[in-house]
Amino acid sequence: MSGLFLGLLGAAIVLVAGGRWLRLMRQVRIPADRRPYLVASGAGALLGMAAFALGGGAVGAVAAVLAICAGLAFLGLSAASAQARMPPAVAVGDAIVDFVATDDQGRQFALASLRGRPFLLKFFRGHWCPYCVAELRRWEELRPDLASRRIEVVTVCADTAEQIRQGRAKHGLCAVMIPDADLAITDRYNLRNPKNFAPKKGLIVPLPIPTTILVDATGTVRWIDQASDYMRRSDPDRVLAAIRSTLDVMPAEREARSQVG
Repeated sequence: MSGLFLGLLGAAIVLVAGGRWLRLMRQVRIPADRRPYLVASGAGALLGMAAFALGGGAVGAVAAVLAICAGLAFLGLSAASAQARMPPAVAVGDAIVDFVATDDQGRQFALASLRGRPFLLKFFRGHWCPYCVAELRRWEELRPDLASRRIEVVTVCADTAEQIRQGRAKHGLCAVMIPDADLAITDRYNLRNPKNFAPKKGLIVPLPIPTTILVDATGTVRWIDQASDYMRRSDPDRVLAAIRSTLDVMPAEREARSQVG
């Protein structure tokens, strides 16, 4: 086979696999089994290397570089995607840990101010992380469902206030957003991952472990979801299912108990 053919084939494989991965990422539906994507990335990179060895002119070289770089990049990011297993400082049935902080608009925010209504407390890595942004944008799409239940969304991330404002404007996010650059709030919840790759100063940058905590109107934790892999987040349908199975059944439970009483 010619180098040109192998280069184009390798590039086509990684582009098709990458396009499918991006679609799933935007839908927050990355599969648990990513082996087909790993195989495709590895095969594309190997074909690119073979194309380089055989030579295929300028077009073949460009295709080979694309296949090699994209394939190896995905393999490297996937290998480093595991998150530390850190039990949160709160458990289901516990009272939520309150905090007071300044939001991205410079306003003081107290978590206790939400007492009397349910909320989702979301710890994420930052607006530079495409998986975090995809998850937040999907939550925005679910805002009518959340609003119908009076559920507020509060996010905490390692970005600065300015970075959050830029991300909010770019992606149309409406949640309460708390900057936690020094991870003070993250540490209160025991959600620091000490080993992360991030586009910030330093190669290993501590970041929050992506975690979602559902809290009811009394301030009691009802559900916790923590990512073991930053590439995989809970499908928003799973979050809604947790809301329905916890918050939505509470009025019915109270009515049944009152009738028994």
